[in-house]
Amino acid sequence: MITNMDVTVYNRKYDETTHFDTWSRTVLHGVHVYVDHKTAVSDNGLNSAEVYKIRIPADIPEADQYLPPEEYACCGGFGNWTIQNGDQIVLGECQIEIERPADLKAVFQKHCKVLSWSDNRFGTTPHWRIGGE
Repeated sequence: MITNMDVTVYNRKYDETTHFDTWSRTVLHGVHVYVDHKTAVSDNGLNSAEVYKIRIPADIPEADQYLPPEEYACCGGFGNWTIQNGDQIVLGECQIEIERPADLKAVFQKHCKVLSWSDNRFGTTPHWRIGGE
């Protein structure tokens, strides 16, 4: 798989004590990112959006820290990462800690919300696939 950049994944986790979501940051090195610019004509005029297609090879250095979403929800913590709908991904390395996704508006880097994902760690090119907007 051809890789073209690093990404920063912000994982959401519900905190039972505060009843708020907390966000943890993990930088993944050697990822393939493709951004498709979609446009459509509607009754309201011309609409456009960026559709993100991200593939994370299963052999990246951070692969051994991956936990499935169910395990991450109960046991994940510092040093672990996952992929789940609603997570945020910043293209490139991002150093800020966030309390909510709106904090990423201040970052002058492209970012997206995870809308779909699949674990494709089988076959000739094992990877995780993410779709975002």
